[in-house]
Amino acid sequence: MGMRVKAIGRIFLVTMVLLTTATVGGSTQTNEVERMRVDGVAAYVNEHVITLSEVTVLIEPVRRQLAQTYRGEALQERLREAFDNALNTVVDRYLVLDAYEKQGGRLPDWAVDNRADEMIEDLFGGDREALMRALKLEKMTYEEWRETLERQMIVQSMRGANVDQYVQITPGRVRAYYEGHVDEFQQPAQVHVRMLVLTPEQVSGHVERKQRAEELVRRTRGGEDFGSLATQFSGGSHAADGGDWGWIDPARELRSELARLAEATATGQVSEAVKIAENFYILKAEGRREAAVASLGDVYSQIERSLRQKAIQSGYAIWVARLKEDAFVKIIPPESI
Repeated sequence: MGMRVKAIGRIFLVTMVLLTTATVGGSTQTNEVERMRVDGVAAYVNEHVITLSEVTVLIEPVRRQLAQTYRGEALQERLREAFDNALNTVVDRYLVLDAYEKQGGRLPDWAVDNRADEMIEDLFGGDREALMRALKLEKMTYEEWRETLERQMIVQSMRGANVDQYVQITPGRVRAYYEGHVDEFQQPAQVHVRMLVLTPEQVSGHVERKQRAEELVRRTRGGEDFGSLATQFSGGSHAADGGDWGWIDPARELRSELARLAEATATGQVSEAVKIAENFYILKAEGRREAAVASLGDVYSQIERSLRQKAIQSGYAIWVARLKEDAFVKIIPPESI
């Protein structure tokens, strides 16, 4: 339970930090970002002072990902881009929060408490102590977390009132996008695959495992239900579902040997038992779909969501730029940090 709380808690809190302007401590120091981690001022927004630590804590998850791919100057360049993006996010959040305060807005305490309870229920099964343990790992108090949540709610509310409600995606716009980007909706050929896997855990001896696999091939070809046998005998990841992998593109979702086996197995037929490493695999091709372009009806909601999200992002940027015109914003040049 403790490890589960730790994993969920860290993912949750990092997500919250990326969405808000809270200042928390406890980031890991590295040589790549040590210069940025010496605390100082990164920017001023009206009466707010944004510190370096407030920004660098936001890029910690990004830093870990970048450090796995880049080194040296390439890493430094991408860290600087991440820092600038995070700083702009923090500046924008403060502009929105100040606009909210200027118009006399105030979230009632019960609304914030209700949202906090919902998140504790969703992420920790209602276990408040689990939340507190996760907060402790991140060196964050409950009051700081609650304030972070309140700020997130304010920003979402302000965005909804000033941007989201004005975004309308018409059917004509969806159709135009579809017709202009048909290549995006190409669907590869697919096979509906069921798979039965015999592992050393199911049958320990190699000879016995091979014999069992061949027996199961005979039984499935003799008319016994493949799904029932897979549930009973398979050690594969989809055993509980009768070995059902659903509709897949074998070349993308299966290892090469199994992809070739899926392609070679006729529709409705069961393959021979094939040995790969220590396991024996038996596949059934339940059905096939030829490569085709998805219909507009199939992808309409997907396109509409994408267009709406892009329009909201664009509208939000324009709105924040207007807020910035009436605000005092000073970014400290990187060479001064």
